[in-house]
Amino acid sequence: MVSVFDPHSFNSGTGPAASARAGAQPASALRRRLLAASLAGGLACLAPAGYAAAADDAFARELAAKVPKGTRLVIAEQSSQASVPWKQSGVGAGVPYEAVFANFNGGPAVLEALVSGGVDIGYIGEAPLPIALAAGVEDLVAVALVANPGSPASTYLVVQPGKGIDSVADLKGRSVAYPPGTGRHMILAGILHEHGLRLGEDVKGVQLAGAEVAPTFASGAVDAAIVLGNQYFRLGEPPILDDGVGHNWGLNALVARKSVLDDPARGPAIADFVRRAVAIYNWQAAHPDQWIQANFVEQQGLTFDQGKRLHEESGLGTFYPVDDRVLEVFQEIADGLEQTGALTRKVDVKPYVDARFNEIIARQNAADGVTPRPLENPHAPAAGQSR
Repeated sequence: MVSVFDPHSFNSGTGPAASARAGAQPASALRRRLLAASLAGGLACLAPAGYAAAADDAFARELAAKVPKGTRLVIAEQSSQASVPWKQSGVGAGVPYEAVFANFNGGPAVLEALVSGGVDIGYIGEAPLPIALAAGVEDLVAVALVANPGSPASTYLVVQPGKGIDSVADLKGRSVAYPPGTGRHMILAGILHEHGLRLGEDVKGVQLAGAEVAPTFASGAVDAAIVLGNQYFRLGEPPILDDGVGHNWGLNALVARKSVLDDPARGPAIADFVRRAVAIYNWQAAHPDQWIQANFVEQQGLTFDQGKRLHEESGLGTFYPVDDRVLEVFQEIADGLEQTGALTRKVDVKPYVDARFNEIIARQNAADGVTPRPLENPHAPAAGQSR
């Protein structure tokens, strides 16, 4: 049984990564070309021979059989990122528990729901968990990590036309709207840091809920904003100063409460869900037109051409088994957040990443003919160098 509800009590954050290009600086244009090459190479490894749902696979049956009857699993998502492909792909067929999808407005809201016990597992981006750890949250653990090594554009720093803002440097003394504690917060801080500016000091930060950033920008109340792709089109394609390329890893995490993992019913349900979550990502990559239609057109209200443009620019990630390299990347992210001022103190992420589902991730990737790309970011600076 699958159901979906949309809680309205949380108001911070961001949605799925996707956006378009316009009016970028030469440096951003160069990164865009590198990104396109990286994504093209990455998609080639997805073995387009077909998607293996593994519904009758012995391993899948073994996982499902361990879930006690009557189990209920509440899954936090953002902008229907999981429930839509769950249905579209058929991955949710025969699920041995009641899967309830709860739609939230951003990673901080997902984390709040996890901490309060309102949900059992949730999707977040790369910034919210380190930020939560820096704030003292300790009962959460990432059980699976998705990465997009091309460091996708995903998020855009847009400005009001006709305001004399032609470069990031021109934002000094200006106002920028952003959702705190999110991937957009991290990317904005990174962009400003690259140009010798600091959010809250050189640039006035206007903190808003994720869904309020675009309307506030549209009203003219701020000089700039960090927005998502669907918001960009609805705003009438304002000038873009910079994007997320080189400022993120396209990392996303499935996060659960530690106590839920040890629960005799929900623990096995999470194991089964992780396998299906891997299969969902692999299905999306193997069926781009179906995914564009279901997500960008039907869910977000864009045209197919707009959705295709966003899909091609942002790309899709792959689930990676937790190993030393994955942990190194996640730690780099946390360290970068601290260096750019998005994090209040240094944090060690290793104790908050759990590798117990590595075999599940590896076996589902193998069943779908998927080999994750090497975790290298072609846009990131070498150690000790600025971008």
